Amino acid sequence: MQQRAFLQIEEDARLRHPDPTPDDIAAAQAAEAALPSRKRTELQLRRSFVPLAAHLPSEVKRSRKRFIQRHQRAWNRANPAPLTRELERTLTAEFRRTYGQ
Repeated sequence: MQQRAFLQIEEDARLRHPDPTPDDIAAAQAAEAALPSRKRTELQLRRSFVPLAAHLPSEVKRSRKRFIQRHQRAWNRANPAPLTRELERTLTAEFRRTYGQ
């Protein structure tokens, strides 16, 4: 069940944050070129002078990863793993070893 939910989250992330096409990159470069030089320099400094064509795909990947991680954590909080007998035995044995009871 968790794996199905996580696959759905990843698919949603790909739909929300698609890989930029060459047209998207060209549009972003045109928009950047239209900015005043001070703003353009500020944007270039923020990305450490990495060209926009290289920066956009990595930014999309980071956004996608943040989206996936945020939603996976939310799913895990909403669906906690039940305490199975094996897990309970393991935790009890570890507790006894640690605290000597």
